[in-house]
Amino acid sequence: MTKQNGKKAEGESKEVANTLQNKLAEKMMGLFELVVSDRSGYFAKHPDEIPDKKSVPSIINSYSVTNAAISGGASLVPGPWGMVAVIPEIAAVIRNQLAMIYDVGMAYGKSKVLTKELLAGILITAMGASAGSLLVMQGSKVLVKRVALRVFQRIITMLAGKITQQALKSAISKWLPGVGAAAMAVWSNYLTRQVGKKAIEIFEKEIVLSEEVIEEIPLETESVSVRTAAISHASIPGISPDMQKVQTLINLIKIDGTIKAEEREYAQTIIDNADLTESEKTELRQAIDKSGKFVVDYSAFASSPDDAIGLLVDMVTLAKRDDTFHITEKMFVKQVGKLLGFSENDIDEMMVTSG
Repeated sequence: MTKQNGKKAEGESKEVANTLQNKLAEKMMGLFELVVSDRSGYFAKHPDEIPDKKSVPSIINSYSVTNAAISGGASLVPGPWGMVAVIPEIAAVIRNQLAMIYDVGMAYGKSKVLTKELLAGILITAMGASAGSLLVMQGSKVLVKRVALRVFQRIITMLAGKITQQALKSAISKWLPGVGAAAMAVWSNYLTRQVGKKAIEIFEKEIVLSEEVIEEIPLETESVSVRTAAISHASIPGISPDMQKVQTLINLIKIDGTIKAEEREYAQTIIDNADLTESEKTELRQAIDKSGKFVVDYSAFASSPDDAIGLLVDMVTLAKRDDTFHITEKMFVKQVGKLLGFSENDIDEMMVTSG
C-alpha cells in the first residue's frame, strides 16, 4: 500500500467512524427515557411479572439470544460503509440491553433508583469506558449522579463513539458478505452478556441517587474522539495490527489440516482489504499454502480490548462458518482467547452463543 493510498484509507476510516457515531448517537438520544418509561409502565400494570434474582440468568440469556438474532438478520454489504446501513439493528440491540438492565434492576429490588443515568452508567462501564461522569464507586455503595440534558447528550455521543470503535474492529463484518452478519451476531451476543454481568455487579451494591445536578463535565471526559479512537489499534513497533489479525486467521483455517475453497476465499478477501503493503499481502497469500504457523505476539492487545474482541469475534465466526466447530479449532480459539486476556467462561460463552 502506497502512502497516498494509506492516507486515503485512513481518511475513509475516519469518515465512516464519524458518520456511524453521529447517526448512532441520534438514534440513542431518546432510548434511555423511553426504556425507563416503557419498563416501569409495564411492571406497574403487571406487578406479578416483576422478576426475582433467581430469574436473572434467564433474563440475560433471553436478551442475548434475541440480540444475536437481530444482528444475525442484518443485511450487511461488504465494506466499512455497510456498518452504517445497519444502524437501526445496532440501536435495537442497545435498546434491548437497556431493557435488560432495567429488568435485572427490578429483580434486585432497585425500582426506585432505575434512572436513565444509572442505565447509561452501567452500559458505559460494560463497554470498557469510564462512567465517572455518572457513577461513583464508594466501596459497597454506588453514587448515581444526576446530569443536565446537554451533559447527558454529550455522554451519549461518547457512548456512541465507544460502540462505533468496537463495531468497526471486526474484519469479517466489514468485508465478508453473509458471514459478516454472523460476526455481528457473535459480537452483540457477547456484549449483551457482558452488560448483564456488569448490571449484576452494580445492583449487588447499595445505590444512592445524588441530589445535585451536574451542569458541566470536564473536557477530557466529555467524549471519546472517534477520529482517533475508531482507528486506534493494538500495536507492536514494526508490526501492523492488521498483520497480526490476518496471521491469526490464517493459522486458524490451517489448524485442522485442510483448507476448504471457501476458507481460502475468505482469507484472500480479508488480505485484499487489510491495511497492509502489497509485499505484506503477497507474503500472506503465499503463507496460506505453506506448512507451519505464524508466531504471533498478542501482548499489545492487552492495551486495546476492542481489537481483542474484534479478533476473537472473527475467529469464532470463521471457525463456525460451515456450522461445524472442530475440536482443533475450539482448542486454538481458546488458546488465543486466553492470550488476548479473556476468561475461559467468556470464551466458552462466545463459542456457544455464536451458533
